[in-house]
Amino acid sequence: MKQRRNSLWRHGLMALCLWALAACSAIGRSEDTTTGVGLTGIDHLEDHLSVQDFSVNGYGGFNAGKGGSLVCCVVVPNKWRPGLKAHVVWSVTNWRDKTWQNLEADVLLDRYEDVGTMYVHFLKGGVVRITLSNYAPGSPVYEGPRDPIPNKWPWVVYPTPKGPRTPFDPPDDKSN
Repeated sequence: MKQRRNSLWRHGLMALCLWALAACSAIGRSEDTTTGVGLTGIDHLEDHLSVQDFSVNGYGGFNAGKGGSLVCCVVVPNKWRPGLKAHVVWSVTNWRDKTWQNLEADVLLDRYEDVGTMYVHFLKGGVVRITLSNYAPGSPVYEGPRDPIPNKWPWVVYPTPKGPRTPFDPPDDKSN
């Protein structure tokens, strides 16, 4: 009798768990479901400027460059709708003048039919554009900005000057 009661209890618990899983998977099944997509930043700024860090809706994208590095993932709706925005926070380093600036903006997402990689374009004048695409920016069918993507190395061209030595600096390579 006790064994049968334990068996019924286990079966009841298993049925409850299966019901809960089915209910959870059904939540949000509408046109407004979301998908996680890869995130990358494209730096269109002048040679002495670079986007050192950025995020979209709190999802970190790290450094922006030519769009080759992908971070997983940022969540987007499967279906685009007018007025769809993302909150972008970014930091721009001015290597020539040795300054930086933290910026943020709510950015409208370009219209998309299919969910794809999120390309965040950092353009001149603090303008940001977000395009979701299954094609890379160099592709003839890419619908994002066509602004040039400079090949730059500002940290090499504008090196940080060495200050006075501290006890924490590594020793010089020179032998005595």
